[in-house]
Amino acid sequence: MRHPLFAFDPAPVTIIGIGSPFGDDRVGWSVADALAERLSASKARVLKLDRPGTALLDEIAGRHRAVLVDAAATGAAAGTLHCIALEDLPATSAGSSHGLGLAEALQLARSLGVLPAELCLYLVSIDPDNARLPGADLTPAVAAAVEPLAAAICKRLVACAA
Repeated sequence: MRHPLFAFDPAPVTIIGIGSPFGDDRVGWSVADALAERLSASKARVLKLDRPGTALLDEIAGRHRAVLVDAAATGAAAGTLHCIALEDLPATSAGSSHGLGLAEALQLARSLGVLPAELCLYLVSIDPDNARLPGADLTPAVAAAVEPLAAAICKRLVACAA
């Protein structure tokens, strides 16, 4: 389950942008859109999930490799990128807009034995006050993080498949 590099696997990686239609919480969706434009279906299965909770388990169960991208109030400046190991994810997602937060969903997946063998987690720091605005665009700092994160994920996936 360690990341950031995946061993070559001919099956496509599952990439999931997690979010909601509210302001900066959409950043996972924006990264997923950018990756869907860059990666063929033979290389990646790209999804956007709206506050998935336990539905996340359905999408990662039985998958060998997965990349998850989500917004998080980390305390860092908005737009700061984090690539973290599952064991470094806080035990709870206090205040998550996803109901059952990412940390809890992944803990449940681990206890049920359905975590992908290789899992990479990317978080984009946001100001939680900018994640509650229905239909609002991404703030400039968070929007500026989308392309660099998509490029970094693409580079890692291509490097691993080479």
